[in-house]
Amino acid sequence: MSAGDREAEAQAKKGDEAASNDRDSRAAAAVKQYWCVGLRAVELIIAVIAIGLIVGALYSPQVVQSDHRHIAVIYSAYSSYIIITGVLIIARLFGESPGWRTSIGFSVLGVIMFTAAAAVIFYDWHRSYYANLRPNKQAYDLLIASGVFSVIEVAVFLVHAFITFREEADY
Repeated sequence: MSAGDREAEAQAKKGDEAASNDRDSRAAAAVKQYWCVGLRAVELIIAVIAIGLIVGALYSPQVVQSDHRHIAVIYSAYSSYIIITGVLIIARLFGESPGWRTSIGFSVLGVIMFTAAAAVIFYDWHRSYYANLRPNKQAYDLLIASGVFSVIEVAVFLVHAFITFREEADY
């Protein structure tokens, strides 16, 4: 192999590295631009899963013991954040973006509401589990799964609020 061939090979390698770095920088720019939309999409998906699980559990009357206030807390947390995150995602797709303080406000309120929903779910599970009348195990599994997804949603909201505060970036 001649010196010219080695030099041509080195130039080709540098060109490949430059193309790779260009792809990496484009990917990093896309992540930096759309990270908030991605987190909002995850929040939306988790809220939809959680409400789907709780609907099945509430068909068993012994689970919540007909306490309508508990049902209201659970459904208001889940359904309101399905609407809020859906609207924020659609607004972003149309080019609108709320400020970073508004985004943090929604995330902190989500933490509060989903923590309350999880607390109510786990309280109702504990209370009904030790009652004399027990529904089938599937209802308990659905109830606990919904509570776990609510806790996961709290963690996602906390991460979202932390990153938004740290970056002070618009949604």
